[in-house]
Amino acid sequence: MNEKGIKKGIKKGIKKGIKKNEALLWLGSWTSKFGNIVFDYANSISIVSFFAGKPIVMALYQSSETIIQIIFNLVGGVKADNGNRKRLVVITDILAALICFVLSFLIDSGRMAMAIIAANALLALVYAFNSPTYKSLVREMIYKDRIGFFNSIAHAGSEIIGITGPILSVGLVAVIGTRGALLFDAMTFLVSALLECCLVRVVETPSKVRGSQNVITDIIEGIKYLLSERQIFFLVILSALVNFFLAGYNLLLPYTDVMYKGIFDNFYSKALAMEAVGGILGSLVISKVADRFKDNVYIMILFLSGTGIAMLAEPIIALLQNMYLCLIPFAIFGISLTVFNIIFMSHVQVSVDENFLGRVFSIIFTVAVLFMPVGSFSFSAFVDAKSVGSFAIVGGGIVILSLMSIFILKAIERRNG
Repeated sequence: MNEKGIKKGIKKGIKKGIKKNEALLWLGSWTSKFGNIVFDYANSISIVSFFAGKPIVMALYQSSETIIQIIFNLVGGVKADNGNRKRLVVITDILAALICFVLSFLIDSGRMAMAIIAANALLALVYAFNSPTYKSLVREMIYKDRIGFFNSIAHAGSEIIGITGPILSVGLVAVIGTRGALLFDAMTFLVSALLECCLVRVVETPSKVRGSQNVITDIIEGIKYLLSERQIFFLVILSALVNFFLAGYNLLLPYTDVMYKGIFDNFYSKALAMEAVGGILGSLVISKVADRFKDNVYIMILFLSGTGIAMLAEPIIALLQNMYLCLIPFAIFGISLTVFNIIFMSHVQVSVDENFLGRVFSIIFTVAVLFMPVGSFSFSAFVDAKSVGSFAIVGGGIVILSLMSIFILKAIERRNG
């Protein structure tokens, strides 16, 4: 075969490899997400059934995850940058499978509460390493010009599983019981690990793997890198502030049943459904153009402002007392937030130096975990959760944030250019 034929064959093989990697990463991610939903449902059912009079058990179960993430997310980012990302993702999924397998045999024991809390904490620890590593791994396994498309389809599948997962979990636990559900969890994580083992790196040059250093030193280096990249740093701050207002939105949403009491029945569940449908539609629509927009920060902010405008419109539309019209802002919110998240993640994956990608994502995740409870407590203290007008505070805050972001980005561009 001549040189031209060899190059053509290699190029064809790479294209097949990309499609294979996309499918493997999608299936691995979706399988793990479904496993997490089943794990959480099975454990919650066990806690409620056996410790109905001890809500402290549920509080410990839910809070252990947040505490672990705050402590170990940054360490996970360091390991993602200094080690073999594919191997680390596979190992963490195998460990998750092992945790579920062991817990399945402790469900009916006298130390069940301690076992469930410990298992949830260990799973949170595993995912403190898995999450930044997985996000960084995408850069190695998917070509840059397909990352936006990849993230769009991944998000659409995740939304669908988020809708169907809880329903399937109920049926699964009813048929095979809590122990069977946990063994099923272990299987889903093993399947994810096996799929990830088949991944083949598609970038031409391997990432630079640095020698092992002090973890604190590596974290500081990651922060210094982030501070030196003004636009990326600004986007991290933006994501933190967005999470603050999203916490307010998430706090208010369940109260829509109270806001519309006597007007609409079960509005909360319908709003959730509309938001999820919006998320799926947003993912599918942006999949066609995501790679064209992943470097356009202004498009990202435009869709962010769309979430704010939707929430500003809700109190006005509520005056019409038409349920279908009142649900439209939640669909628009879902579409806009999904597109913002996809473009944001794609932009970070493409723009950040590969040697710092894990640490940047770990900082993003840590800041998000910190700002969400701050937002929840702030809105619970200063906002009337029973008034539909409170959505205007969320929407107004996001719109103001979007406008400020445009001016700040213009200033950064003038300074850099």
